[in-house]
Amino acid sequence: MKRLSLALGTAVCLAAPSFADDGSAELGAGGIVFTKSADISMAREDLYLSPQKVRVRFEFRNTGADQDVTIAFPLPDLDIENFQSSEIGTVGDDPLNFVGFTATVNGKAVAFQSEQKAFIAGKDVSAQIRAAGLPLNLTAKGGYDLLDKLPEATRKTLVKDGIVDYEDNHVEPLWTVRTRFYWHQHFAAGKTVVIAHSYAPVTGGSQYYDSKDAPVSQEGWVEPFCLSKSDIGFLKTMLDHPNLRQPLQDGLTEGMLLGEVTDYVLKTANTWKGPIGHFHLTLDKLDARRALMLCWRGDLKKTGPTTFEFSADNFTPTQDIHMAVLR
Repeated sequence: MKRLSLALGTAVCLAAPSFADDGSAELGAGGIVFTKSADISMAREDLYLSPQKVRVRFEFRNTGADQDVTIAFPLPDLDIENFQSSEIGTVGDDPLNFVGFTATVNGKAVAFQSEQKAFIAGKDVSAQIRAAGLPLNLTAKGGYDLLDKLPEATRKTLVKDGIVDYEDNHVEPLWTVRTRFYWHQHFAAGKTVVIAHSYAPVTGGSQYYDSKDAPVSQEGWVEPFCLSKSDIGFLKTMLDHPNLRQPLQDGLTEGMLLGEVTDYVLKTANTWKGPIGHFHLTLDKLDARRALMLCWRGDLKKTGPTTFEFSADNFTPTQDIHMAVLR
């Protein structure tokens, strides 16, 4: 894997989901998927990724006969028990569409359908949870607060059914939520269909330290972010000179950098015919005073004060995107 080290103020490298105890975890969503087709190819994909927004534009071409395909956008699974004790990155207030997903086909908005289910060890327990008056996704709108307010009889039923645990007067959910949006799309023979979608990524956060009292973690940053000695030196300069970087809203500017980590699942959506005809990637760190980092195979070029871009023809994704922005 190529290690990227760009000019001062534009350092690039990146991270896997390994965080300090006071951090939050990101969730790696991706693009749309559909039943694998021998006739539908992706002529072009344009992907824009920042800590706050994902925008994707696809051009699909049907080289065979007319066909109807189910298009789906799977959201990342939510381990409801895990995120009760470990903070998840920012999510929206809608328990169903917690990433604000929208989609268009040939420029017109899509009225997509939604499906959300809860599972424990592969068993669908959605009905029991809803019958208890709980939303399946407790990570939005303060859903966890509803657990300890459950009527005693309802709580005992959920415990008996193995859906929650109850210890020390505290209720712990045991399920995982799986959400997807989908619609049925017609692909006419010999025609191109343009599908675009956008959403707010679930960007996680952590802190970067590099001092005698808190040396940089080799496991948490250097290897998964592809940090070279020069990269560490640049981040040290950011730590030593707060005036050169974007101030944090809470005023913490000394001794630490705040890292925002955004994942995009790129390599698992190969449900079309052949490679992507033309792939274009834009990464945006949103502020010139931030440092952008990731491990990336290919020539990632700086194209603006905050943007880096990559283009390739006949592109087959072989890696996912894990982007870190430090400030």
